[in-house]
Amino acid sequence: MFRDTLEISVTAGNGGDGSISFRRERYIAKGGPDGGDGGRGGSVILRALGQVDSLSTLSKRVYKAEKGEHGLGKGMYGRDGKDLVVEVPRGTRVFDAATGELLADLIEEGQTFVAARGGEGGRGNLHFVTPTRQGPRFAEAGELGEKRRLRLELMLLADVGLVGYPNAGKSSLLAALTAAHPKIANYPFTTLAPQLGVIEREDRRITMADIPGIIEGAAQGKGLGLEFLRHIARTRVLLYVLDASQEPRATLELLRSELRSYDPQLLSRPSVIALNKADLLEPGELQERIAELTGFGLPVLAVSATQGQGLPELVGVLFSLVEAAPKPRLEAPVPQPPEADYVKVTEVEEGVYELEAPQLQRHLSRLKGDVFEASGYLQDLFKRYRIEAVLKRHGVRAGDTVRLGDQEFEYIPEVD
Repeated sequence: MFRDTLEISVTAGNGGDGSISFRRERYIAKGGPDGGDGGRGGSVILRALGQVDSLSTLSKRVYKAEKGEHGLGKGMYGRDGKDLVVEVPRGTRVFDAATGELLADLIEEGQTFVAARGGEGGRGNLHFVTPTRQGPRFAEAGELGEKRRLRLELMLLADVGLVGYPNAGKSSLLAALTAAHPKIANYPFTTLAPQLGVIEREDRRITMADIPGIIEGAAQGKGLGLEFLRHIARTRVLLYVLDASQEPRATLELLRSELRSYDPQLLSRPSVIALNKADLLEPGELQERIAELTGFGLPVLAVSATQGQGLPELVGVLFSLVEAAPKPRLEAPVPQPPEADYVKVTEVEEGVYELEAPQLQRHLSRLKGDVFEASGYLQDLFKRYRIEAVLKRHGVRAGDTVRLGDQEFEYIPEVD
C-alpha cells in the first residue's frame, strides 16, 4: 500500500556512565582512580534510498537506538551504542511534529539526517584528578539521548508530472509511454496512489509520475485533494492530460485554477498539453479542440494512448522540455543556531537568589557519586563560566542562598 505521510517517534541511546573506580592490586594498598569512560549512545539516522518508494515500508512507529555501555575499572571504556539507520524514500521531508519546523529534505541518494543524536558518554573519575584532588569519588553520568516525534512527508521526485481529471486516460498514457503497469479501468479514481514510470531514449531517460486525478476543490482538500497535490511540486515539467471528448478547454481552466490555489508558481512550470482520446473525434472536430487550447500559450499535441497516435512526438517534446528546465527549488530547512549559553540571576526574596546557567546545569546534572567532594570541581566551573562575577553584579553577598535547579547552596565569595 502506498503511503506518503507518516508520524514516527525516534529515541537515541543514552550515553553510558563514567566509572568510579580505584586501582586495587596486591602490594598496592591505595591505588589511584582508574574509572573508564562510558560509551556514546547510538543515534537514529534517516537515510534516503531510491529503491524505497513509499513510507509504508516503515514497519514500526517507534525507533530506538542502542544505549552506550557504562565505563569500568582499570580505565576500561564502555562500548558505544550502535546507530539505528532507518531507510526512507528519496524525496522525504522531515518535520518536527510538535512545531511544524522543517528539519531536513532528503532528495539525494544516500543522503542522511541525524533525527535523534545519541548522548555523550560520561567521564570516569580518572579525568577529575588534580594536584589537590588525588582520589575523586565522583564521575560523570552519561548524557541523555535526544527524543522527538517526527512527521515524514513524501514528495515524489519525477521529471514529468501528469495532471488531469479522473478518467482522462493518464494511467493509459503512462503505460503506453513507459514500462509502468498502473491499474487501468473506465471509472474515476482508478489511480489511488502516484505511479512512476521511466521513458528511455537512446542513452537518456526521464521519469514520469501519474498523480491521482484532480477534481474541483482539490486545493481545499476535496476528493484526493492535498494528499497528492504535493507530489506535483517537485516535477520539472507538467503534462496536462485532457479528454478530447469532454470540453478540454473548460477542464484545463479548472485544473490550472486548482494548481494556482495550491501553489501559484506551478503555473510558471514548463508545461505541455496532451489532448488524449483523439481517435474518438472526427478530424475537423479535433482541430477545433486544438484551436481552443492554443490561447494558453502551451504546446498542444493530439494523442491516443490506446492507439499510439502522437506518442513519439509527445516523447520528443517532453525530453526537450525536461532537459531545458531547471530543477524546482523548494523551501530549504534553515539550520537552527545552537542555544546560547547565558547566566541569569533573580532575587526571589531577601537573601535568596535563583541562578539560571544552562551550561553549568548540564555539568551539575550529570555528576554522580559524592557530590560534596566535587565542590572543588564545581568551583572550577564557576570560574570558567564567570558565574562569580555575575552573582556579585546582582548584589549577592556572602551567606546568601543561591538556588541552581534542584540544588541549593550558601554563597561563599572566592577570596582574591
